[in-house]
Amino acid sequence: MTAGAVLDAVNLRWPHAHGADEIEPLILQAENLARVEVLGQPVLDALPDEELSIAAPYDAAYVHFAAAMIAQMDGAYERYNAEMALYTALYDSFAKGYRRANLPERGAEVHAYG
Repeated sequence: MTAGAVLDAVNLRWPHAHGADEIEPLILQAENLARVEVLGQPVLDALPDEELSIAAPYDAAYVHFAAAMIAQMDGAYERYNAEMALYTALYDSFAKGYRRANLPERGAEVHAYG
């Protein structure tokens, strides 16, 4: 899913008064969370033109994250909780699936924490 597709999907969730200038930083925040926490990649300063890091079937996580943040801004806390629960489930499934498919080499050790 591209950032433009996420933006379109967020705008279809429910009526809101937030423009792309407010929604795109939220999509970038979700992208950077996945890049740093799961993929171990550096933070981006701007949204990429190509596909985002979380692939299908988990890519709706971007939509739910942005929708949750918009609901929080609007003070719709029940909607925020529902959207954040959906985001968390998708993000967690993506992270577990990625880590399961990309196990460390046999005999790998952790030398430092933090």
